[in-house]
Amino acid sequence: MKAADEVRQLLGTLDPARDSLPVDEKQRARDLAQILVSDRTMGTAGRVVPRRRLVLAAGAVVLAVAAGAVALETAREPQPAYAATPGVLTYGPPASTEPASVRLRRLAEVAAGQPAPERPAGTAEHLASANWFLNSSISGRRTTSAVVPEQWRSWRVDSGAVRMVKKALPPTFRSEADRREWQRRGGRTDSSEEVHDYAPGEFYSRWGGAVPTDAAALRGWLTTGASAHEAPVQYLEDIAELAGVRLLNPAQRAATLRLLADLPGITVSGTVTDRAGRIGEAFSITSDAHGLPAQYTVIVDPASGALLGYEAVLTERAGMLNVTIPAVITYRSYLVAEYTAMPR
Repeated sequence: MKAADEVRQLLGTLDPARDSLPVDEKQRARDLAQILVSDRTMGTAGRVVPRRRLVLAAGAVVLAVAAGAVALETAREPQPAYAATPGVLTYGPPASTEPASVRLRRLAEVAAGQPAPERPAGTAEHLASANWFLNSSISGRRTTSAVVPEQWRSWRVDSGAVRMVKKALPPTFRSEADRREWQRRGGRTDSSEEVHDYAPGEFYSRWGGAVPTDAAALRGWLTTGASAHEAPVQYLEDIAELAGVRLLNPAQRAATLRLLADLPGITVSGTVTDRAGRIGEAFSITSDAHGLPAQYTVIVDPASGALLGYEAVLTERAGMLNVTIPAVITYRSYLVAEYTAMPR
């Protein structure tokens, strides 16, 4: 069975949608930022901190973050039904009574104590993840949204050359009217697959070379070529993004957990079964750094210290997004991290 089939089989029953609309991630970030800023201009309190990649919908998408192409029109149409966003995860009691900073450092020790995986000669870092994004389009005062699932696979060799395969699955809509409106504006409702080959230094060029194994060094490395982040949650987002594009060894995983432990405002959300059915410990930061109050969560495997997933959930208001609060706007499940041959 191919890896993409394994991903589909593993998460298929958890999928609130069943496929996606391929949209440039930078465009998605710009579009969702426009929607979020509109919440402030309509008189609702909130501040916006510019971010290269909005994971408030990510990015999400997720987030990445993730919003879809925005089509601005003059028509004033009735607001459609709320978007069919994924269900909110249920958190159980914490694994311990320790505060997040202490518990994360303990998990860092667990990570550091894991055996380093063997890497056969000539192999690549192979990663696979399942990702869901809220993709939104606005026309006048109407917002049409779709839940967009994507399957990501990447291979990275020592030179820094990368092959990235993104499979977009058909989006899910809350109503047939939303589907028709999406199609009228040129949105795709079928599956697609994009394959990109990046030369050394082209893929996440700011994160070239070895990932640091010291938390302080990692903090600076994450913002290479830019100023330090203004909001602590941005470091949490970076770590979630990093886990999806680089295979981290035990020492590197430990450094990411120690960096999380040092972030102001991080709290224990509790134990949780993630969207792939795995038990993990959840740690969150609630922030309005991207305009709307949201809870940003990472899920950690207590047995290995590896990141299992990342989520962003709107907690108080939705601005112009047609979602019901609380609303999951991005989530990622990290499914495969191994060394394997680069595909031909």
